Amino acid sequence: MNDVTPSGRKPVILVVEDQPDERFLAATLLEETGFTVIEAETADKALSILNDRAEEVSVVFSDVRTPGPIGGFELARIIGVTWPRVRVLLTSGDAGDQPSDLRVSATFIPKPWRAEDILAWVEQAAGRPDGGPSVIGQGSKIITRGMET
Repeated sequence: MNDVTPSGRKPVILVVEDQPDERFLAATLLEETGFTVIEAETADKALSILNDRAEEVSVVFSDVRTPGPIGGFELARIIGVTWPRVRVLLTSGDAGDQPSDLRVSATFIPKPWRAEDILAWVEQAAGRPDGGPSVIGQGSKIITRGMET
């Protein structure tokens, strides 16, 4: 497995999740697979990190529901406009969240997600040559730019 970007660094994934256990699970999964992980509890904190380190971040993996004035869908919109090369994967366990609200390039996967599905998507999004397919979970819906696939 090739764990470095063309610049010689491991791909950096920004995990945005307010639930400590879920954030730890996602961060550990990604770190054990060879990614460098930055963690944020809120979308506001994620934007602050991106303002300082956007050139390093390949993917933002965020919950839709984050505390504070900015939620995951708005975070995806801001990233799409400000840092269009950064890929966004949104997730939610709330059936009321409507991924069709996405107006920018982002992917949505409902919770509970399977580790192998997240890893395959993140590897592909981060540009790792051995990245898996873009299909996320058998029976799961992938929503990209408001279109179900």
